[in-house]
Amino acid sequence: MKQRRSLALFKRPFGRLIVLALLIGAGLFFWYEYWPSVVREKCSMEAEKRADKDPFVYEIIYRHCLRTHGIEYCEQKEQKD
Repeated sequence: MKQRRSLALFKRPFGRLIVLALLIGAGLFFWYEYWPSVVREKCSMEAEKRADKDPFVYEIIYRHCLRTHGIEYCEQKEQKD
């Protein structure tokens, strides 16, 4: 029978914690950073296509698209120097 070789990292309890922390960190990054940026980009392109260069219509379509994908719209305020 062949013996299964496992990574040396998994043999130590501390190594398992490191792998678990990395997996949780990667999942959180995907859920809170990467996926919302993909949805915002998709909604922006969709709103640009459908708005016909009207900023008011663009804003309505963009906000509606974000809401349908479960993202809350937060207005970015400009900082004045």
